[in-house]
Amino acid sequence: MNFEIIEPYIEEIFQKFYREILSDQFLKTFFSSEDQIKNLVKKQIKNFKETLKEDEKQLEARYYNLGNLHYDLKIPFVNLMSGIDFIKNEIYRYLADKKLLDEYFFSISLLFDRVKNSLAKAYLDRSLDEMTGGYKPEYKDYKFFKYHLQWLEKLNEVAKSFDKNRVPELDSRYCKLGKWIRSREFHLICGDNKKCFVIHELHDLIHNTGKSLVYYIFHKKFVEAYLLFKTLNSLSLKMMNELYEVYFHYMNNREEKFLYFLSKEIENIKSGYLTVVNIRKLKAINEIYGKKTGDYILDTVERLIREKFIKKDEILIKGISGEFFIFSEDKGDSLKERFTKLKKNLESNKNFPVGVKIIIGTVQLPEDITLSPEDIRKIVGIAREKAKSETGFYFADASEVEEKIIPKINIQLKDSAFITQTIAEEKIDLFFQPVVNLKLGDTYGFEVLVRIKKDEGYINAGTFIDLLHRLGIIVDLDRLVIKKVIQNADKISKITNTIFVNISPESLKSEDFISLLTDGIKILKRKNIKLIVELTEQSFLENIEIIKFLHEEFGISFAVDDFGTGYSSLKTVIDLTETGLIEILKIDGSLVRDLKYSARNQKIVRLISSMSKNLKIKTVAEFIENRELIKTVRDMGIQLGQGYALGRPKPIDEFISG
Repeated sequence: MNFEIIEPYIEEIFQKFYREILSDQFLKTFFSSEDQIKNLVKKQIKNFKETLKEDEKQLEARYYNLGNLHYDLKIPFVNLMSGIDFIKNEIYRYLADKKLLDEYFFSISLLFDRVKNSLAKAYLDRSLDEMTGGYKPEYKDYKFFKYHLQWLEKLNEVAKSFDKNRVPELDSRYCKLGKWIRSREFHLICGDNKKCFVIHELHDLIHNTGKSLVYYIFHKKFVEAYLLFKTLNSLSLKMMNELYEVYFHYMNNREEKFLYFLSKEIENIKSGYLTVVNIRKLKAINEIYGKKTGDYILDTVERLIREKFIKKDEILIKGISGEFFIFSEDKGDSLKERFTKLKKNLESNKNFPVGVKIIIGTVQLPEDITLSPEDIRKIVGIAREKAKSETGFYFADASEVEEKIIPKINIQLKDSAFITQTIAEEKIDLFFQPVVNLKLGDTYGFEVLVRIKKDEGYINAGTFIDLLHRLGIIVDLDRLVIKKVIQNADKISKITNTIFVNISPESLKSEDFISLLTDGIKILKRKNIKLIVELTEQSFLENIEIIKFLHEEFGISFAVDDFGTGYSSLKTVIDLTETGLIEILKIDGSLVRDLKYSARNQKIVRLISSMSKNLKIKTVAEFIENRELIKTVRDMGIQLGQGYALGRPKPIDEFISG
């Protein structure tokens, strides 16, 4: 259609566009000077006049190039579209005045749709080329990022080639990432965490968005395609962040995650085998030849196991103490042959800087049995010790596990009645472990720990706490601890004015327990004793509203236990410390225990130390088991410490008499 009638009015339209739109102070920030804006307006006037005389291909090429120019200027797409609509509406207004709007309406609409489409194509192509710009550099090392990046790159190929044979898998169940997040491996990594559901939801949403995006690309509707891609990219970034958090938490707790996974998995399988591969005298190798040598051996062993001995559906985990766990559903005879060969190959490997001896213990997990993570850990420990005492290799079938190993492993499997009765009869004992001021060497306070006397010794809470949760009597234990603390208030006041008491999240939801706790805090306060409630980092996030209520209503103070390996955000911690709710962060023992050898752990602990100073709260380093660690954490700015090197748990009378 001939657009000559519009041409005389073009310059006036663009000058109005300049006055009303580009003079905006916000939009001016996209340009280096007023002259640049004026020159751009002049070029656009000339540009648009030429547009009115061009065919469709010429128009597409012109505005594709202009789109790249505006993209380089970092002008938001929405602002660009708004400017185009302004000019279109001014043309409509001019044509209406001339009584020509009906004649030209659809032609003008089509013209501007093509302009918008070409601009959007440029924005889409550039965004696809730069789609990984918002991701953290460390993501590139993880398979979940590689899988998703491959999928995104195929979308880029489709947008550039319009080749339907290059369309990526659009069903979220069958792309590489979709298969992985539905795999046993991801179930292990994620566990039952709520973030796993979020990740699945985001992945499904990304694929549904991808389907629409592909549709609009092939129909050359690039405005819709670009806006959909921005949505898809935002969802992808969120999903990658969630995956990274889940994986980061797993890497810091992989042994515990693995044992928890197995405790659930054995309920769904007919025959499973758990193997531990242990490198003999690794600690001595580290001390004599250096940590680099030990790490090289560990890395090489892991690589060889993965490359040559692990089958597709098997799981390999590197434990915290440098040994490896393998879970398999392969047949026992096949496993024996494979792991015998593995032991021989590793011990004869000429690439190790020193000779290594390998211990391999394998157990068949019985059917129809309930095992806690701690039960499984003890079964593995027995298998390891058996292998050491024999030829370096040990294999136990299900019957041997049931008849010989399980009877040895855990009070939880054979003596739950004893624990239940002990709690009912209120026969627990309280031990106290000092929390020490690392700078001055004096005692800051004591953590209250539960012990149960059996025969000539004591059972610590770690042995039976999971059982109490399973039996539904954990609140009874917490109630009993508070009662015992109140009964010992006079004695406690002789050794400290601060005590830490671990409380389960279930107890915080019990009105009877809260009543007892608040009454107890008042009694202790009259004795000049402050009670600080310890909750794990994860418990804080899951019960934040209850915790806030308890602090605001009753003035209860809290410490975050096992801090540094969970999901809490810095913002959450900052918000809670500013209200006085959190007074102390207790750094997770897994971070402290390997502090000397782990650069990553050192960075995390230093970050926690720096953050705590800025927030004016105290930090406690747990699991300080030797004198060297005392100096290490003190030099990092940690004020308080707890562990065997600073004082073992003892009954209160021993502190008073001592």
